[in-house]
Amino acid sequence: MIKSKNNTRILWTSIVLTTVLWFITFVIHPFNFWMMMSANTLILSIIAFVFGKPSIKTDKLLKSILLGLIYALALYLVFWVGNKLLVIFSNLFPQILSNRMGHLDSIYGNRGNLSPWIISALLFFPIGFGEEFFWRGFIQKELSGKFSPFYGFVLTTLIYTAVHVPTLNPILILAAFVCGLFWGALYWKTKSLFPIILSHMLWDPLIFVLLPIY
Repeated sequence: MIKSKNNTRILWTSIVLTTVLWFITFVIHPFNFWMMMSANTLILSIIAFVFGKPSIKTDKLLKSILLGLIYALALYLVFWVGNKLLVIFSNLFPQILSNRMGHLDSIYGNRGNLSPWIISALLFFPIGFGEEFFWRGFIQKELSGKFSPFYGFVLTTLIYTAVHVPTLNPILILAAFVCGLFWGALYWKTKSLFPIILSHMLWDPLIFVLLPIY
């Protein structure tokens, strides 16, 4: 747990760094998206390991693996239902969400840069692993210790959502908010990081490559 003011500055500096990395990757996009995301999450994993030392140990491995699978499928179902609702909403209020498919295409458009198998592997590790290891295992854990578990959950969800705001893609921002709520709430309630990390590692290739939602 971070104690000193100096290490608290490291916490907030890492959040600023993440914001910059996400802006470069999603907005400026100077290099291959998947290589950049892989590099980003490796950097974040190192920061979390050095300064936060998140624990992903579990005494009940099979149960944790099963929970990770259930969490991943549950979140996929949430997005499947959410997409159906967005379709209805965009039909009822086309002036508010007039370019739903365009926003989705911009999210899925990067899949053509590499083979699906390579993208799935990168989404599994280091991307899926690194995001949860950093956001829940480091940021939420430290903010929960600095404030309270509830406020740590709320702040982490808001920050996790905010780093996606510069994309100006309302569907991506909403997706980040839902994911932040889902994984953040699980970590707040269970304090068990391993199933949450695994669920992110499984959910990413499921929704981006294997069974994309349109």
